[in-house]
Amino acid sequence: MKKIFTTIILALTITISCKAQLNNLNETELMYGIKFNNITLKNITVSNGNLYQIKSFFGNDIQQEINNTSPSLSKDFYNNNISLGFEDQSDTGNNYNLSSIYVLNSNITINVQSLSIKLGDHKSKFSGLIFNPNSSSYVFTNENKGTIALSFKIDNQTDKVSEIKLIVY
Repeated sequence: MKKIFTTIILALTITISCKAQLNNLNETELMYGIKFNNITLKNITVSNGNLYQIKSFFGNDIQQEINNTSPSLSKDFYNNNISLGFEDQSDTGNNYNLSSIYVLNSNITINVQSLSIKLGDHKSKFSGLIFNPNSSSYVFTNENKGTIALSFKIDNQTDKVSEIKLIVY
């Protein structure tokens, strides 16, 4: 009985600890507050991987790669600045949902809460926010769901942002 109680307490502690290492955003902060070069996450999401909309957001130099092979239909868009992934879980080719965004250089500014962050920025810009030492990142996620994570990885040697990615689970 003591082992079961100890296991339950340990599991609760780990769960609380993991949640405590995230910066939670409500739905409005998530969809309208997160911006990539002033394009809201909401606009990117509702584009459903439409090439013309993605080009209007990030430039005519955006390239597209399509995977039409089941079971994972996908579209990837990229240029020298940004890479976006969309997947169609229905395998119909008509229902593409955002799956990832990777920032490739400092030409893309990300806004979240009151921050404006680029690759290479010093971690001091995150003053007062929760740092996740397990991933060496500042992670922003949708509260109570954890289905979207915007991560700013900090290089341990330089204390600068070395990677920016948004993953949809």
